[in-house]
Amino acid sequence: MHAPDIGIRIERARGDGGPPTEWSGFSPDETDAVVLFQASGFVRDAEGMASYLDPVTGYVNVAGTEERFAEPLGRDWVYTAILFEPGSFADRFSGPLRHDWTLHVSAQADLRHRKLLRALLRGTDRLEAEERLYRLFDTLTPSRPAWKASTGTSMATRVVHRRLALAVQEALNAGYLTTNLEDLARMVGASPKHLSKIFHTVTGRTITGYRNDLRVRAVLNDLTAGGDCLADLAARYGFADHAHLTRTVRKHLGEAPSVLREALSG
Repeated sequence: MHAPDIGIRIERARGDGGPPTEWSGFSPDETDAVVLFQASGFVRDAEGMASYLDPVTGYVNVAGTEERFAEPLGRDWVYTAILFEPGSFADRFSGPLRHDWTLHVSAQADLRHRKLLRALLRGTDRLEAEERLYRLFDTLTPSRPAWKASTGTSMATRVVHRRLALAVQEALNAGYLTTNLEDLARMVGASPKHLSKIFHTVTGRTITGYRNDLRVRAVLNDLTAGGDCLADLAARYGFADHAHLTRTVRKHLGEAPSVLREALSG
């Protein structure tokens, strides 16, 4: 994807729909980059920490980082890689975000990501591209790393807790967005109370908040495609009705779904 001469290039990547995969081997990445997802995701293991990456959690890659990947949901992901030319990374993306590589991608950051892509697709100049890029970066914040959240427990317990949190993330990204807490806990083999506590400990987020973020992203994907009435979207993603969907989207993004459809589609 063309970006005016601002020291970066932006690439869109889409999985080929292949089956789930186990861990790849470790290898060093050669590029400084910020990676943001729009659909599904995968697990990345780097610097001793494995994290599930999805529309709510992006990542920063620093050249030379040893990493490996697994795709428990298969190759159905869609992401944007913002790749920095040598020397431009530190100027454009620095501070704590470089050293805490998982990113919390709020609904507002996701919307700015989508608007940046649309501006580039329709053709824009350097000023607008840079301004949109900086506005996007301003909304990205470090995620809460699991190893910091679990410092009072043994390594074995941390591993178990992390696996439970990853299992919840995988289930919700696999489409179980209307599942209640009791059924979700049954799916991953834990009690509802224990699962809710562990997920918050590991991720710093509630399961409800994480699920709602994913639901809003799913709605944005459909709105970007330009299809489906709000009542159908509400039923598909577990909202009480189209008014509930509208209130939720407006709360997260400050705009009504109809406005967002017009801004993002086409």
